[in-house]
Amino acid sequence: MHSRVTEYRWVVGSALVLAIVLTQWPAIDLHVAALFAQNDWQWLVDRDQALIRWPYHTLPYLGRGLIIGLLLLWAGSFLHNGPWLRRRRMLFGFMLSAALLGPVLIVDSGLKNHLGRARPAQVSVLGGTLQFSPAFVVSDQCARNCSFVSGHVATTAFIMVFGWLGKRRTRQYWLLASIGLAAYMAFVRMSSGGHFLSDCIFAWYASYLGLWLTEQAFLKRAWLSEAKRAFMHTVNLSRPGFFVPGRVDRRPA
Repeated sequence: MHSRVTEYRWVVGSALVLAIVLTQWPAIDLHVAALFAQNDWQWLVDRDQALIRWPYHTLPYLGRGLIIGLLLLWAGSFLHNGPWLRRRRMLFGFMLSAALLGPVLIVDSGLKNHLGRARPAQVSVLGGTLQFSPAFVVSDQCARNCSFVSGHVATTAFIMVFGWLGKRRTRQYWLLASIGLAAYMAFVRMSSGGHFLSDCIFAWYASYLGLWLTEQAFLKRAWLSEAKRAFMHTVNLSRPGFFVPGRVDRRPA
């Protein structure tokens, strides 16, 4: 339990610090974006290279596929007579709820469609025609699917769901994996002028928030313990090293 409390404190504390820094000194976003804007947004790598192009085009299909797959598994737990799906109904429901709340509602339908932030390649100081606005500031420069926050990064960060209900070692492994892969996706999106640094940073926090809110909702409905039992049963049946390299974690949270 103490490890979870410490984790929450670190996440909330770091989010507050970064929010203060990036809103008080918005030039940080412009400075980082200006680095990527060199040579027509081809500073480090060509934006048409597979390293950049494939993750950008493939990830939305993977995200939709995950939601559809979870929906089918959850619905199948009501229709199928077999115990395997039925025992994991709350696990599939938890993952599906978190996916819809975080990347879909908070990010795509919420922040991206209501803050109106123009993308780096669109702002005047970087060669575009629109005005720059700092993170968290409501603007009228974009009507929908705007810059803040990054949907690609939020979707990538959502892989933390695969360890969210696990023990300490499992949870920490997937949190670190989500940070690493989200950082790579942030590089992909910033390389083509699609997002500012703050768009990518707070996309990770948005996915974390969606999972945390889902956890609180399931806790209030007394569904969380069943979801955790289903998760641990699935981990114990998986091949060694799938959820955490080396062994299945059996230490207390």
